[in-house]
Amino acid sequence: MKLDTRQFSQAAHSALVELKQKLNEPYHEKASGLIQGLTTYISTWGLHRLSGDMKKFLNGTAEDTKYKGVVYQTFLQKLKDFSGEDFDINDEGSLIHLPLRQYTALNHLAIQLAKEWSFWAPAVLGEAEQ
Repeated sequence: MKLDTRQFSQAAHSALVELKQKLNEPYHEKASGLIQGLTTYISTWGLHRLSGDMKKFLNGTAEDTKYKGVVYQTFLQKLKDFSGEDFDINDEGSLIHLPLRQYTALNHLAIQLAKEWSFWAPAVLGEAEQ
């Protein structure tokens, strides 16, 4: 897959604009902060755990953590759309059971996409909340 960096940037930027519309105002800066740590999270834990955490946060009862599920869900959906890989973002098993080479390539692409999200997050969502 040849990657046009402008297309990569455009995909990240438009995803964050979409995410901003999904989140209530008080969570924009928190989401920006969460996105800043996405590269490290994926590098450490992998996409299958991101999918598991997405479900945990979306199904949780604490309103102040649901935004995390929305961020992870949007990221995974955009990764799926961009990569063209066939996995179910709501089923971490679909990621765990991908062939190793396919999972590794997808994980690498996710790290690069997370870096691009991290670059655009302050411009679209605001500076990360301290």
